[in-house]
Amino acid sequence: MEKWLNSWSLGLSADLNDFTMIKKAGFEGIEILAEQKNAVQYLKYASDLDLKVGLHLPFHDLNLATPDAAVYERTLSVLTEWIANLAEYDGTHATFHGGYAWFSEERNESLFRVEERIIKLNEVAKHHGIELLLENLIPDKLNYCHHIASNLEEWIDLITAANIKACLDLGHLDLMGNDLKAAIDKLAGTLGAVHVSENDGRSDLHLLPGDGNQFTVGLESYLEDRHFGGPIIYEINPYQYSIQDIVNHLSNNNSTVR
Repeated sequence: MEKWLNSWSLGLSADLNDFTMIKKAGFEGIEILAEQKNAVQYLKYASDLDLKVGLHLPFHDLNLATPDAAVYERTLSVLTEWIANLAEYDGTHATFHGGYAWFSEERNESLFRVEERIIKLNEVAKHHGIELLLENLIPDKLNYCHHIASNLEEWIDLITAANIKACLDLGHLDLMGNDLKAAIDKLAGTLGAVHVSENDGRSDLHLLPGDGNQFTVGLESYLEDRHFGGPIIYEINPYQYSIQDIVNHLSNNNSTVR
């Protein structure tokens, strides 16, 4: 298993010194959040320091599940451009959101569209040597819309049908209401990366492990049981924690999580 950091955790104006700091702390890679203003510069910093690099593809104002052809064409164009950018920096993976149905009643039709579109996007990713990872999302409990994928069965079905892998977001999984070990066992060999944070079981707070409801306890052993060797990516709230806080957490815990 490799320790990584999501660039969102660095805040809005990280510089080369911050990247040097996290490398010295033992992080082996960084997942760049493409929507950050300095995302391209962050890719360059990571490259300069020989950090492994992945990308969290943009998702605001984009929707892979949309029935609107114009929205979809823009979505595909933006995601394709970012995948190509990542490949220029020898990136390894691109994490993405599956989109959302405009209304929950349209869920089934949206799933057919999303499956076809993920397969097409994966062709782009494979062309550039990038592994595509579908992230689990938080369900809309008011049922105004349906986020894809926000239940375990739907998520695994899409991953299997499109022949891609999963990015398991622990905060999202907690809010989905699933058991951590059971989810890891069901994902098995399709698990490509893990987003690590905790919350209070009600909101996606992105707390350090141990500062929330202890949902991450046992993660490392569960992953070892499945012979997982991919990145464990800290995705921590930069408005509550400094980079030094994250580094101190790793120093005080000999492993990524207990």
